[in-house]
Formats: sequence, C-alpha cells, structure tokens
Amino acid sequence: MTVDVAPADSPHIDEGASPRRGARLVGVLGQLGQLVAVLFAVSLLTFLLLDALPGSAVDARIGPLPNFSPEERAELVASMSKQLGLDKPLAWQYVIWVKNAFTGDFGLNYQGIEVRDVVGERLAPTLQLGIASIIISTVGALLISLLGFRTRWRALRAGIQGTATVLLVVPAFWLGLILVIIFAAELGWLPSAGYVSFSDDPGENLRFLVLPAVTLALPQLALFYRYLDAGLRDTSTAPFVTASRARGLSERGVAYRHILPNAILPTITVIGLVAGSLISGLVIVESVFSWPGLGLLLVDSVKAKDYNTVAAIVLLTAFAYVVVAFMVDVAYRLLDPRTRRQS
Repeated sequence: MTVDVAPADSPHIDEGASPRRGARLVGVLGQLGQLVAVLFAVSLLTFLLLDALPGSAVDARIGPLPNFSPEERAELVASMSKQLGLDKPLAWQYVIWVKNAFTGDFGLNYQGIEVRDVVGERLAPTLQLGIASIIISTVGALLISLLGFRTRWRALRAGIQGTATVLLVVPAFWLGLILVIIFAAELGWLPSAGYVSFSDDPGENLRFLVLPAVTLALPQLALFYRYLDAGLRDTSTAPFVTASRARGLSERGVAYRHILPNAILPTITVIGLVAGSLISGLVIVESVFSWPGLGLLLVDSVKAKDYNTVAAIVLLTAFAYVVVAFMVDVAYRLLDPRTRRQS
C-alpha cells in the first residue's frame, strides 16, 4: 500500500474560504444596492408629495404684497420661479435636484440661503439631542431590566412593567409639557425651552438639554425595556443556562456572563431602528422645547413650502436610517457567532 504524503511546505487550500468570501462580498454589494434604491425611492416620493401640496411655492415665499399691482406681482413670480428652477418641467426639476444633491448642493431655501449651510447649522443640536436620548434610554433600559429580572419583589417588577406600559402610550408632547410644569414651572430646576451652544457655555447647554432629552428618551426606554425583559426571561430557560447553573456558577455570574449577552441581541435591532427613525420624535420634542434642530427646521420648512430644505432633511434622514441598519447588521455578525458561521 502506497501513501502519498504532501510536501511539508505545500500551502493548505481551504476550498470553502473563497466561496464564503464571495458570498460576503455579494451580501455587502446587495446592501449597498438597497441603500441606493431606498434613497432614490425616498427622494422621488418626497419630491412628488411636496409638489402635490396645494398652493404655489413662489406665492408662499413672496407673501401677499398688497402694495404690488397684478402686473408687478406676476413679474416677480416669473422671476423667482426662474431663479428657483420652478419654471421647468417637474421631471427635469427632479433630475436637476438629484444631480446637485450628489455634490452636496441642495439649492437655496426660501430666504435665499444655501440649504446645506442651514441644515449643517441645525445638525449639531439634533445630533446632541438624539445621541443623549439614545444613551439615556439604552442605559436606563439595561439597568431597569436587570433590576426587574433579578429582584424577588413581585410588586417592584409589576410596578416597572406598568410604568413601561404607560410610557409607551403617552404622547411625547404631553409628556414634555408635564416635565416642564414639574421641573421648570413648579420646582424651577431647569429651563423650560431654548438652547445654548456647548461651545458658548457647556453648563447651560446641559441644563437646556435635560428636559428634551429625557422627554425623547422615556418612551424609547420603555420600548427597549420590553424587548430586553422578554429576551432575559426567554434566555433564562435555555439549556445552556441550566447547564451553567448545574456547574455551580452563581446566579449573578449566570445572569451577566450567559443570559445578558444572548438576550441583548434582539434589542440591538430595536435600538438601531429607533436611532435611525429619531426624526419623527425630534419633530415633536424640538417644537415643544424650541430646540433649534432638524426637527424644528423641518416643521418651519413645510409651513413655508421650502421644498429644497424639506427634501434635504428627508434624504439625510433616510440615509441615516439605512446606514444605521447596515451598522446593526455588522454588529450582529460580530456579536452573534451563529451569523458568522452562516456567512
């Protein structure tokens, strides 16, 4: 019997490595294609809906002008329509807007200011408020979920669950007004509305940030808690948890080393989806607290029929949502070994 032995220095070829790499590359390209398709669909839909709104965008910009004759007003309308590109066919307006958007040029707003400058100025307050609310809600949901999971007091657990249910159904504007009445009007601890830049006065910036951030964070905290609490209870009955207890591990070690890492995975998706769609909550909260972010700018732009600014904000929001969803998928692959084996 003859045994063929490969030379010691011959390279080992993993026949499955190349297909796996190809599958991962196809998956990444597919996600990038979905990103482009979503942005295109959102931009087109937004453009068409804004154009379908009643009234003329030019009339909304120039106002009533009672001292102008009909001829002077018509001349002004024609001049402004040409300046804003509204005299061209609708399809051509969209093509021009998309072409310019790729270079970061979203045109002028109704005041004649570059949209990218206006949006860029409002972006920092929105990011600060959004990040602060996500941090508060995530950390709070984690602590409260672990407290409710490990406590032996049924009354405490029931109280946490009841409070979470109430926070899920309470409207954000009502919650914000209640917080203003308690902490601003009655106690006088915090300002009721306004904004101070962090670079101008960090302390005042944080004082103005507390109420809007907590208002935005509390419903998110309740949502994250519901998912995390369900994950903790489902994972606690898994066979590997029973085996860990049989090996003599303490309940604290089992909870933090085995149950929590597995139970938190579904909640990561929810956090990512909420972070990507924060603009809906920001519109209400920023309006209540006069916070000069993208949400308040969106409301003002819709009232003024400022198509360029509205489209820029919506497109930016859609881009953020898709990017966050992509990051969540990457986080899943890093945290869950089962997804790495399948790729």
